[in-house]
Amino acid sequence: MKLKQDALKGLMNTQPQSIKIDPLTTVRLSFLNTGNGELAMFETGERLDLNAWATVNKSSINDAYKRYGAVLFRGFNVNDDAAFNSFTRKLSNELMDYSEPSTPRRQVAEKVYTSTEYPKEEHIPMHNEHSYSNDWPQKIWFYSVKPAEVGGATPLADSRKVFAGLSESLRNEFIKKGVMYVRNFGNELDLPWQEVYQTESKEDAEKYFRKKNITFEWKEHNALRTRQVCQAVIQHPESKEWVWFNQAHLFHISSQAPAVQDYLIEQCGFDHLPRNTFFGDGSPIPIAYLEEIREAYRRAQFKFDWKASDVIMLDNLLFAHGREPFEGTRKVLVAMADPYHYKPVEEQLNSKVVNNTRHATAQFFINHASHDTDHSILKYKLAAAYRVMVTEGLDEGGISGHISMRVPGESDCFWVNPFGMLAEEITAKNLIKVDKNGEVIEGDYPVNVAGFCIHAAIHNHYPQVNCVVHTHSPWGTLFSALDRYIKPIDQNCCLFFENHELYGHFGGPVNDTEEAMQLAAALKGKDMIVLRNHGTITCGANIESAVIRMVAAERAYRLNMLAMQTQDIKLIDGETARSTRDWIGNDLGLAIEFNALLRKVERVYTDFSLLKPEQLK
Repeated sequence: MKLKQDALKGLMNTQPQSIKIDPLTTVRLSFLNTGNGELAMFETGERLDLNAWATVNKSSINDAYKRYGAVLFRGFNVNDDAAFNSFTRKLSNELMDYSEPSTPRRQVAEKVYTSTEYPKEEHIPMHNEHSYSNDWPQKIWFYSVKPAEVGGATPLADSRKVFAGLSESLRNEFIKKGVMYVRNFGNELDLPWQEVYQTESKEDAEKYFRKKNITFEWKEHNALRTRQVCQAVIQHPESKEWVWFNQAHLFHISSQAPAVQDYLIEQCGFDHLPRNTFFGDGSPIPIAYLEEIREAYRRAQFKFDWKASDVIMLDNLLFAHGREPFEGTRKVLVAMADPYHYKPVEEQLNSKVVNNTRHATAQFFINHASHDTDHSILKYKLAAAYRVMVTEGLDEGGISGHISMRVPGESDCFWVNPFGMLAEEITAKNLIKVDKNGEVIEGDYPVNVAGFCIHAAIHNHYPQVNCVVHTHSPWGTLFSALDRYIKPIDQNCCLFFENHELYGHFGGPVNDTEEAMQLAAALKGKDMIVLRNHGTITCGANIESAVIRMVAAERAYRLNMLAMQTQDIKLIDGETARSTRDWIGNDLGLAIEFNALLRKVERVYTDFSLLKPEQLK
């Protein structure tokens, strides 16, 4: 099998290489013989401050870590928990919280935790940290504050050797099916779900489950059952070596002593055990397979005795760890870093297909888009935008509302509708051009004073804004009286998530520049602002984006108003709302929708379509 060949080849080709160490110190890189392999070790006999030494020798440490994946630091002075935290920060991109725990721990410093608080007389089986999930730390450190009087070693096992030591038939079945982890919370025999998922809210827990593809089922008395299918093996993201990476053997009921197994089954029933594992399709894992996995770990295992202030740095993907029973007191601290989210091969391929399809779709519209700054094209689109307001029911049927477009090459001038005309009467010919002082430079009609004040202030305040739309639309005007933000109820509403502001003052029409400037400042660079008891303003780098935001705003207002009639509305969580906003809120996507509405306008107003510039035909 190719996976096996690749793994063995990687092991056989590993060659020791020299690493440069700061010559001003007495630290040397050597190898500790563990009886089943050698462990790379930086050692000093002078109790050097580990933080100070690491600052100077960071590149040497990183070289050793990259080459060996497990590095022990011995004979240094670590001082305290905070110093350990500082050391780990020097050698990582991001320290992690201990989230979604499977065992009890306590936090003793920022991002620093006790090792698993498990009865001292028990073994902790070999495992890679968080390999029962799709998210895990790539790096992990252990700091021996106080070694046990007897025992308490932290054995290690090379996950590449574990992978290579398993039968091909076993590996193939796990690779094909994955591992399903089943947890039952509420029987007081395991951590409560509130602690594991760090919330008291069922709703927040459910959001987390959906995000992580965890199947969940609420039961009586606030009990919970979860199921999650995860990987059995992974390919190291850098070395591309295959490693065994799961906790099927640890979560399985057979990992417990026979008496404990009998007790748990008697108390809970087999289907309600605190935790158990199956193949990803729900079928049972043969006990013979689990014993083979445990034996592969035993063959790959090596260990060393802790000394006070020892620190070991591990590649969590390459090395599994465990804990032996001990006597007396023992204190070992843990820090984790550099989170990694695993995507199965199928998901990676699907993402690639989606990205390729999206790129091809975008390229089609890019190739057919007009990037013209031709005045005749822009004025035709601007005139069409007024008719979009009519076809979408945003114009009130009167003369209020205005849309302005900055004149290309003339940053202090913009086109706007003449005062006194209906939206459906606007054409490219009767648009007026106004300068920053309100003077009509081109056109035979007067300017709307309120329109000029608002638009001029925004165009002046935000050079990136080329188009401004203001309406007193029916739903928008009603919603504005509530003086509240749009809630993320659907993907259309998400377009405005954290992307709109409120202007809580109404003093009649905006007829003075001071209030207009206050309004512009209140926009805070967002794409929309809701004017209390007044209406809406949307902005954009072009006509298309500003107009479609206004159309989308009216839809969002209507949905939010209707939602107020019921108490049982589930809102979209913030992270999803942001990603949805970014997905649908790009200028190209908004231009595609505008062009669709433009075709609608041209069908409704056939006389208007006759004025279409030749370049757009």
